[in-house]
This record gives sequence, structure tokens and C-alpha cells, in this order.
Amino acid sequence: MADTKNFIYEAEKLSAVALANIEQSVILAGTVQKHPAADFDGAKGHVVNVRRPAMLNGFDEDIDAGKGTHGPDDSYTARQIKSEALNETVIGIKLDRHVYSAVDLSDAEMSLSVSNFASQVAMPQTEAIVNKLEFMIANLLSTGKPDAASASLWTSENSSSVEIDLTDQEKAGKAVRFAIAQLATQLTQRNIPTSGRFLVMGAQAAGLLLADPNLSQVQAAGEASALRDATITRLHGFTIVQDNRIGEFDIYAYHPTAIQLVTRAPAVPAGGVAAGSSAADGGYAIRWIRDYNSLTASERSFLSSYAGVAFVTDRTRDKNGKVVDTPKLIRAQKVTFKPKAGTAPVK
Repeated sequence: MADTKNFIYEAEKLSAVALANIEQSVILAGTVQKHPAADFDGAKGHVVNVRRPAMLNGFDEDIDAGKGTHGPDDSYTARQIKSEALNETVIGIKLDRHVYSAVDLSDAEMSLSVSNFASQVAMPQTEAIVNKLEFMIANLLSTGKPDAASASLWTSENSSSVEIDLTDQEKAGKAVRFAIAQLATQLTQRNIPTSGRFLVMGAQAAGLLLADPNLSQVQAAGEASALRDATITRLHGFTIVQDNRIGEFDIYAYHPTAIQLVTRAPAVPAGGVAAGSSAADGGYAIRWIRDYNSLTASERSFLSSYAGVAFVTDRTRDKNGKVVDTPKLIRAQKVTFKPKAGTAPVK
């Protein structure tokens, strides 16, 4: 039987194992920008502010303007330098979800060593946490709304639909590749950074691309992970990933900074738990506690995190370079492929 005292001392290792498991298991969460922190004691609905940089107009003048001007009556008017105030903004990301997994432990599971406990108990729990986080991101992509009360950020400027004929796989694959090229161009036109871009595809859209004989698949480099395994290829500057949580004919092109995922590890209670730890690393924050479930008269492993996800909106410039103060979603684009009437997707 495992030494209970040693088990308690190893609580920090268990939260670290959970974080490592999350980092290796994510797909969608691996494509976005993350803000983790441990020992969070705020209430549900707490807003985490992500600061956005100032965007200034600037000015220009005649090269001799510094000399000032002389009036007809020999009066002199000194040049005046125009100033503008810094206009930094913040995006409030609401921590509106408590993502957790609670497992009652049998006597046999309580006797496991720390390493076996991590693989047999903590790992399935972290996979459950990952699944919840991934669906939060998938729902944001699908609806364009961080919550049900908000208006969708998908508009005719950043989303479109393309009809495809599924009876001709090669032509359909070509249409998909053309759409991807267009998405890359649209992001570049908006001055979105080219490095690190992702394109997430639903199952049917990915199948059309994979069936295209002109596609060259590129093996993703790096350590083994769910994100690497889900990577199809690189094309037009995108790392292309398939995920089944989004619409099967949908594709989303974005820079990681387009989506902000905030996680906070709840603070470990000062009393009432046998062991616990709170940690943040690799972009995620998690708390693990071992307590007693009086309803089932058993020990319990409880893994949890507060989470929130939102799109980033940016101010833009008009055709004359002047700042447009109304922010909008420019770091992400959506395309939905519509099968032509009379054709059906492969099942």
C-alpha cells in the first residue's frame, strides 16, 4: 500500500502531471493565446482584462513648418505641434466556466503509488478538462460569441460560404485550396502577422483537402502531442489542423492572438482537504485536491480550473490611414463550404 503521508507530499507533482497531460492533449487550445495563473480566489464571473496597445494617427507637416508663419502685418505665428492621447484599451474576458472532474476513489485506487495514480486517475481527469476547454473554443469559433447574450462577431467582412460539387473530388479539393489561399491573402491585407497562423478544418473539409492529389503533406516537427497528430500539412503560411468539434464543412483561419483563453487555478482550501496543490505552467492553470465525499463515504480526486475564452477585436485604419475607433474582428476568418444540391458528403 502506498504511504499516505508520501502521497500528500507528492500533491505538487500531481498538479504538475495534470498540466503536462493537458499540454500534450490539446488541439484547439494549442492554437490560441493563453493567460494562466495559480491560486485564484476571485468569484465566478470575474473579468480578466487583456490589455491592447494604443493605436495612434500621427501627423505630418511641411518640412519648413518649424519656421512658423509671418502675417502681412509682420506678425509672427509659431508652429504648434499637435498631440494626441494614448488610447490603450482592454478586452474583458469573463471567467464564466468552472471546468472540473471529480472522481470518487475506491480503497484499491487509494493504495496506488503516486505514479500509477497519475496515469490511472489524474490522466483521465485531465482529458475530461481538455475536452471541456476544447469545446469552449469550438463554440466560440462556431458562434462568434463569447456568451449567449453577445452579438456574433462573424460578419460579411470576415466570413463567407463557398458552394462545392462533391461529385468531383479533385475539383472540390482545388476549391478548398483556393479558399485557403484567399484566407491567407485576406489576413495579410489586414496586416495580421504571418508567422504562427493556424487553419482549423472540420472533418469533411479536411477530407476534401486530403483527397486532392496536388496536396503535399508536410510532417509536423516537434515532440509528440495531440496538436501535432492533428496537423495535416502546412499551406500558404498556415499550419492546418483537423478537429471534429467544429462544423464538418467549416474552416477557420486565424493568428493565435485572435483568441484569448484565460485559465485560473482555484485556491486550495485552507482546511477540509487531505492534500492539494495549485499550479500554472505551459499556458494552463489547474488545481488538484483530495478530499472526502460525504455523500458516497469515499475519498475523492477533484481537478478543476476557472476558464474563459474570447475573440480579440482591433481598431482599424480607413483608406487614408486614420484610426477607426470601432473595433472589429480582423484576426480571424471563416469559410463554410456548402455542398451543391444533389451531392452528398462522404460518410
